[in-house]
Amino acid sequence: MNDGCVIVLGTFDGIHRGHKAVLNAALGFKNLRAIAVTFPFPPRRVTKNEYVPMLMTAGQKNEMLKKMGFSEIFTLNYDEVRDLEPTAFLDMLFEKYNVKAVVCGFDHRFGKGGQGDAALMSQYCGEHGAEAVVVPATTVSGQTVSSSLIRELIANGDISFANTLLGHPFEFQSEVIHGEERGRTMGFPTVNQALHDELVTPKFGVYATAVTIDGEDYPAVTNIGIRPTFLLKKPLSETYIIDFDGDLYGQTIPVKLLSYMRPESRFETLDELKAAIENDKENAVKAFNSGVLSV
Repeated sequence: MNDGCVIVLGTFDGIHRGHKAVLNAALGFKNLRAIAVTFPFPPRRVTKNEYVPMLMTAGQKNEMLKKMGFSEIFTLNYDEVRDLEPTAFLDMLFEKYNVKAVVCGFDHRFGKGGQGDAALMSQYCGEHGAEAVVVPATTVSGQTVSSSLIRELIANGDISFANTLLGHPFEFQSEVIHGEERGRTMGFPTVNQALHDELVTPKFGVYATAVTIDGEDYPAVTNIGIRPTFLLKKPLSETYIIDFDGDLYGQTIPVKLLSYMRPESRFETLDELKAAIENDKENAVKAFNSGVLSV
């Protein structure tokens, strides 16, 4: 190992299968330090004034990048680099690091107005004695893997295919808050969590999920929405963790969505609701045991 490095460029929201192909290309340079140069959010939020929900928080993304083997994550301040010409942007990186190689995806854009592309990056590297690697698109079932497509799938309830394109289950983490404890009185104690403002909102409905507590995964049933039987004013995630009995209030726990089971329904009686939850519980355990956690 020397002080030379390979840098990989991208936003990497969600770190889906396409991103992993790009990231693994950088990690393939075994004699170079691997550094991820990334943004905390999709630049379209600023360049097109378009709100783009995330597939994971910046903290989740950085944690995954470190686990993959990146020695450093350089998170760019968009306001500080947005007006840099493409070559000036690359100059900044080459001055900051001893760059021996640069990796990016086939459609990556950089520099003022997104004028820089993979061809310009390759030319620049050739002129500065660095290797350039441009990674082609990744396709699954004929679909080009992209964060935009995955957001659309999650919003439409197709969590199974979204997870296939991600290469891991879609996950959110938030603090367990106090609810009205109706589930506990029915024999199905639940944990309530606010939906994360930064993340894409899954289609309202009932999901088979997995919840990680103290390093152990538990099968669970999660209702995302307004719970029509009780008419909540604000959407909420409510999860019944199967075969778990403990106090999680105040803790931040991850919930992984495994499959969409049914839409939210309004039940006329509590007995109807209990019967539906029992059925959901059975289907959630089947999903949990089917191997979808390691998609």
